[in-house]
Amino acid sequence: MKRQALKNYHNIAATTKIRGKGIGFAGIGAKLSLLIAKSVITETKGGYGSHCATTWHLMNADRAPWKFIPSQGKVKTSRGTAITIEFSDFQSFLLNSDFIYKNIKKHFYPLLHSVFFDSILKYVYKKEIEFFINNEKIEIKNSNLKEALKTFKVTLGKEEKKLAGFGFLIKSNENFSLKNFGISISTYGKVIKQGWDWLGIFPRLAFQIYGLIEIPALSEILTTNKNDFLKDATSLKKYYCYRKAIQEAILPILSEFGEEIISFEKNFKKLKPLEKEIEKMLEDVLENFPELTPLVGIKKNKKGTHLKLEGPLVGFIEKETEETKNTETKKQKNTKTLKQENKDKKKKAPTLTIGFEENPSKISLARMIENTIWINTNHPAYQKAKQENLEPYHIFLSIAWTLSHFIEENHSPQEFISQFLISWSK
Repeated sequence: MKRQALKNYHNIAATTKIRGKGIGFAGIGAKLSLLIAKSVITETKGGYGSHCATTWHLMNADRAPWKFIPSQGKVKTSRGTAITIEFSDFQSFLLNSDFIYKNIKKHFYPLLHSVFFDSILKYVYKKEIEFFINNEKIEIKNSNLKEALKTFKVTLGKEEKKLAGFGFLIKSNENFSLKNFGISISTYGKVIKQGWDWLGIFPRLAFQIYGLIEIPALSEILTTNKNDFLKDATSLKKYYCYRKAIQEAILPILSEFGEEIISFEKNFKKLKPLEKEIEKMLEDVLENFPELTPLVGIKKNKKGTHLKLEGPLVGFIEKETEETKNTETKKQKNTKTLKQENKDKKKKAPTLTIGFEENPSKISLARMIENTIWINTNHPAYQKAKQENLEPYHIFLSIAWTLSHFIEENHSPQEFISQFLISWSK
């Protein structure tokens, strides 16, 4: 920073952060440290020989005075910034090297693992980011896990695939701890979320699978606290796009782990009439919840109005029929005819499909993977609905409940579910 930029840096509300160009907000960490530090010293070198330093402390709830001081030689390069935090309590657990190591590893794992830099982070950082504790470099060494790791790339685009991310999955014979199971998502090397909920996939052996995925482009839709993603319509559309790409990348690996969806409802003819009914219900509520349009496969034209696709919007999945069709197609047609048939099938295929699975977890009504909502037939409410011949109502409720997880923050999930069911009653 130059001298003027350093002055602005001391403005509590100021930031020079441009969304999507990194994971930090200029000076936020130093400002937060005022709450626990005796003083915060900032030394910086800018262009054209600019070199200055300041000291800063919190006097009370309303005042945090600062002043320029002589430079202390902490910045060894021609450009850069060094922050020194002075604690009044030298016995503070915040100074414990194990505590610092665990937190750096938890929040910045991809930056400590060279495979992430070589695969994806080299496109956003000129050189690897290094962390030192007491002059000792932090590195991740997992040679004992190397053979068990399954790495993968996340790509976008139908014809010309573009690299969007990189990650790994690992399966253990024993359960991971509650803090370590599930898949973590990171951007620019900063871990944002962990678990299975954000991805919409809940494996049977969820506690035995761990993974991490780095997607730099998701920094464009980060919230200010960097613990979640924005929920406005534009951000959700981008989020769904990357989420689907991640699902496509990891599903083959989960299949290798034995995590395939294998159980479907057999009474397909009975469910077929519900497709039009669900389609009508969706069309009724999408006007008030437009953020769901990309999720269910409806696109907008230049005027912003919704365009209905040529094929059906909703369809139930029948596994046996799909497998039979694929087998017959391979045997019958030559390559030219096959390509034309595939184009026709894509036009007519439903954009939102509904299937049934025997999920060991009896807590979740349903889940969404790619463009398919999987209804959990093991849920007690489903079993009761089946006995009472109330399956259609349970299906409608499960669809509404699943989609309600993907609406904007300023919209009420309860209101969405209510409107969806009201549309059914019309």
